Amino acid sequence: MVDNGYRNVVGTVRTERRKQELSHLPIPIIRDNRKAASTSEIIFLSVKPTQVAGVLKEIGELLSGKILISVAAAVSTSYIESLAPGTKVIRAMPNINIVVKSSATAISPGKNASKEDVEVARRLFETMGYVVEVDEKYQDAITAFSGSGPAYMLIFFESLLLAGLKVGLPRDVALELAVNTVTGTAKLLEKLGKHPAELRDMVITPGGVTIEAVHVMEREGFRAILMEAVERAFKKSEEISKKLNKT
Repeated sequence: MVDNGYRNVVGTVRTERRKQELSHLPIPIIRDNRKAASTSEIIFLSVKPTQVAGVLKEIGELLSGKILISVAAAVSTSYIESLAPGTKVIRAMPNINIVVKSSATAISPGKNASKEDVEVARRLFETMGYVVEVDEKYQDAITAFSGSGPAYMLIFFESLLLAGLKVGLPRDVALELAVNTVTGTAKLLEKLGKHPAELRDMVITPGGVTIEAVHVMEREGFRAILMEAVERAFKKSEEISKKLNKT
């Protein structure tokens, strides 16, 4: 950032109430996008996809030579570059887990972004979780997969919690057991590096308890439902992308 009194700035054009909600941050909060853009070297574009064009028409001329990190779903780097020529665009898709510094974030550079620019973006997102650089052609799939992924996991988690209640567990016990079962399984998968099916088979005993539950999940098509859900989300992301990125 340039040393001009606004080393770190949040710019919002939303209500004064929204500005007050952000007042706990140890940086200036201003309601002037042009001022925020002109006094920064790295800009995060964190708006709804349909708002990107309007914001860039407002500040695009101020962005040449600067890094613009866009987290607007479905909006391509080429579309942003067409509205803000000379901008070093990096497209990113984090997820809501960024709130607890556990996001899974995919980043893709535009044509003007150098390896050094990508490294800057990587370091920023690494403070908030896992980061992977991918070809931009995968971003719509990633939006439907890990971008939306927490919603799928929370539906599964809620179902697991309800199952605990169904078999008579106290609510607080079911909640804590579910949290630690889910997070522990994720850690197991990450640490051992084995295929999920291999780890699953370590839990299943022939003629035992677990296989009864697995049989029901297989019969009802649990895996097929999840696969189809992600595929439908991917197609929707592609559809939105085609509409938004017309230049």
